[in-house]
Amino acid sequence: MFDDDGGGSKKKGGIGEADLDITPMIDVTFLLLIFFMVTSTMQGTPDRDIPVAKSGNAKSPSGMLELIVAAPVTEGGTAELILDGKPTTMDEAKAQIASEASTGDLEIMILAERRVPSGFIGDVEAMLAEVENVTYHFGVQEKH
Repeated sequence: MFDDDGGGSKKKGGIGEADLDITPMIDVTFLLLIFFMVTSTMQGTPDRDIPVAKSGNAKSPSGMLELIVAAPVTEGGTAELILDGKPTTMDEAKAQIASEASTGDLEIMILAERRVPSGFIGDVEAMLAEVENVTYHFGVQEKH
């Protein structure tokens, strides 16, 4: 009259669902991960030199306004702009370039040192894009 389990429910007959314990599999996976991390060697990617251009038009820098982007003097510092041989700020350079471009088309040769952060070069390009009648080129120095 009474069931042994006390709840009054009946157990289903037949094959029950099997429980799968994946804890050992996770342990082995982490053990292998740790093993490969400890035994592998960390190698950085080597610096790569940009190959020589095989196409394109060479521009002579004569007659162009020269904008040099010098690398930061200290680690984490900001790059320095040199416009026609004089150190300048971004705003001053924009004002001077805008005044020279107001008389007609102006071509600028940008020469940047290797250690200049690419984000700063992007800022210089954005500044030049805001000035009308300006065409800019990037100068590449050949290795001697």
